[in-house]
Amino acid sequence: MKVQSRMGRLSKMTVILLFSLVVFYLIVSFYFGKCFFPNTVINGFQYGNVTAVEARVAISTRVQGYSLEVYGKDLKSKEDTLLFTVTGMDIQLINNIKEEDVEGLLAAQDNFLWPARIFGSYEYQLDGAAQFDEEKLNAFLLQQAAFQDSETVLPQDAYIRGYSAETGLFDIVSEKEGTRLQKEMAISVIKNAISCGENRINLREAGCYFEPKVSKEEATEKGNVAQIEKMTSTEITYDWNGNEVVLNKDLINDWIVFQDGRFTIDREKVAAFVSENATLYDTYGKDRVFHTTLGYDLTLPSGSFGWLTDKEAEIKELTSLIEAGAVTSRIPVYSSKAPWKGKNDIGNSYVEADLTNQHLYLYKNGQLVLESEFVSGDMSRGYNTPQGVFGVTYKTTNAVLRGADYQEPVSYWMPYEGNYGMHDASWRDTFGGDIYLNNGSHGCLNLPLDKAQAIYNYVSAGFPVICYYYPDGMLPPKTPAPVYEDEDDD
Repeated sequence: MKVQSRMGRLSKMTVILLFSLVVFYLIVSFYFGKCFFPNTVINGFQYGNVTAVEARVAISTRVQGYSLEVYGKDLKSKEDTLLFTVTGMDIQLINNIKEEDVEGLLAAQDNFLWPARIFGSYEYQLDGAAQFDEEKLNAFLLQQAAFQDSETVLPQDAYIRGYSAETGLFDIVSEKEGTRLQKEMAISVIKNAISCGENRINLREAGCYFEPKVSKEEATEKGNVAQIEKMTSTEITYDWNGNEVVLNKDLINDWIVFQDGRFTIDREKVAAFVSENATLYDTYGKDRVFHTTLGYDLTLPSGSFGWLTDKEAEIKELTSLIEAGAVTSRIPVYSSKAPWKGKNDIGNSYVEADLTNQHLYLYKNGQLVLESEFVSGDMSRGYNTPQGVFGVTYKTTNAVLRGADYQEPVSYWMPYEGNYGMHDASWRDTFGGDIYLNNGSHGCLNLPLDKAQAIYNYVSAGFPVICYYYPDGMLPPKTPAPVYEDEDDD
């Protein structure tokens, strides 16, 4: 009985032990169904006894310890140097590992085989998409000195310093390397490096810097030197409104630039030359001193009259002539011309309208050939005829003059400034005197029919028309007509 009792106790203990082992096995199996084995390494970090959720969060956030060293040109020496370091914290970097990828690793470890695998070592690599705050990265980069225009310099192309009369050669200065980044390209390169998990990049090697476009070697090609010699052989003698202006090698030497792979003429310097001479010698728009028939000198404004250089056309023509090495005499391109050259471009053939005395004089080759009374713009209604120096725009017969409150046919129409002109006025019986003060025209010069016809036959397009009022106090007072008293019969 004692033996049976002892055997019974042993059997019961064995059952309890086996049951405990099974329970322990199941508990541990269940545990490793939720957690990784102790010696599990993922992406270089230990994740033993860590759940899949905890591992995924840790893997995603650990990249904030990531850093990218950005090398490039030193802002002073231009040698390669470490410009700055971008860290994961700077840009809120995360590695977007998918939950199912981590769960897959956990499932693959086969938790029910833990007794055989628990002491092993396991290494895994999960590649997720690196994500970061692009706005934070852009802001970070633009704060760096390498990205600031005020701290960096653009490269300098090789250029011609000038011509040496002693050597007969052009002094060509070598190109200079700069430190200015092509910002959009540099930012793109840095973003790509972060996304790929790189730890070091060189912006110079990535071609992110502005480079000189013209090297000294390019600037001294034989063909280019021949072009220089051709351009500097140019000699142009201008007749600029009666003034001689000579353009030769002395000026052209300073106008030569290297552009688009060849030597050419600096258009801005050509423009400055044309503008300077146009300012000196053009008369269009400038006041003139006019000597009146009554012997007074008046300073009058300029209307649409005088010499006016067409600057754009002349710049284009002159540039072509220099590039061709022309030797020639030249008159600049004009958009407006006057009958005579020089400051006194009115000449000795013109119409002179004395608005104060309502009297017209017509001179031909210095001779007075016609006089006439006229009626000018009505002063009481503010239709004053403008004074100044003008030129006949065109002439025509049998025209109809139209305005807001009138429509009048005329036989001879000779406009000289916009809608202002000379014409016959058959509706008037008298001309001259003080009619213009209260019963004048809309601004034109009203003439007797026969006088309008005679003037029409003398003038042509561009014929000068000078209109003026005498300033108060310039003319001597008019002598009043004598008053005679009736004599007594006795």
